Amino acid sequence: MISIEQITELLNKEFPSWGQFSLSSISGGLTNQNLLIENSSGEKFVARLPGENTELFGIDRQREYEISRVAWEIGIAPEPIAFLVDREILITRFIQAESIDTTDSVSIQLVAKLLKQLHSAPTVSGEFHLPSVINDYIETANRYEVVHPPQLHEALDFSEKIIDSCARYPRAFVPCHNDLIAANFLQNNDQIYLLDWEYAGMGDPFVDLGNCAANFCMDDATCFIFMESYLGRRPSENDISQLHLLRVLSDLREALWSYVQVGVSSLDVDFNAYGIKHLNRFLLNCKSDNFTACIQSLAD
Repeated sequence: MISIEQITELLNKEFPSWGQFSLSSISGGLTNQNLLIENSSGEKFVARLPGENTELFGIDRQREYEISRVAWEIGIAPEPIAFLVDREILITRFIQAESIDTTDSVSIQLVAKLLKQLHSAPTVSGEFHLPSVINDYIETANRYEVVHPPQLHEALDFSEKIIDSCARYPRAFVPCHNDLIAANFLQNNDQIYLLDWEYAGMGDPFVDLGNCAANFCMDDATCFIFMESYLGRRPSENDISQLHLLRVLSDLREALWSYVQVGVSSLDVDFNAYGIKHLNRFLLNCKSDNFTACIQSLAD
């Protein structure tokens, strides 16, 4: 990881017009480091320093910067100021805003409309195909000799059912974010901003929606409000069934992501426990009556 002294020297060289500036750490972020910059004119920026081995997760920092610019141009993300290629440091303009309340129905509707705007944006580079991502994570973890829990075999059988069921209703790929945790949203009154575009690329919009529903821990009533706001109409049984199944599948992706981290990360984080938590939740949901009903609904 680059030192504070090194980044200070780098920023002085890249932005001489800033004059004197201060650097301070911003909390949050599991694998990347974020620094708040305030220059002599009172302008504030955020420097995002990439974590180690992020390329193993399919992350391309140049692509992230380019998609961040698209997101800013359509009004849903902070302005990217620069991308320092040699160190893969992304500089964005700081936005004064609050964390999102994931239990507030108005905020949920605003998030749904933001995602509709994103999914209607021009084509971007890169692709996020969830079945391929799941396979890649397993292969990468195996390469680093990570021992997966025995229940993974059962989990993969369930994931195949989900993937096969949703494949009956193919959709065109659109720009997607693919990491819709609550910490990646900021809210300023009725304006929502979306941060951290490192996993973004062309993908299935319902995978994005399911990821958001899982990370926000939406119940059935909230999912209905969310989908109604996104679709601009009353969601069908098919819509809700696909959302539910892809919300469930999001937990398996999160578990497998964590097992790659078990093999490669030097952070003081219990990624194994994190993975088990998501894997167990995935299996619990797959054994529910609701899961069976959704599979049957898409088969009819």
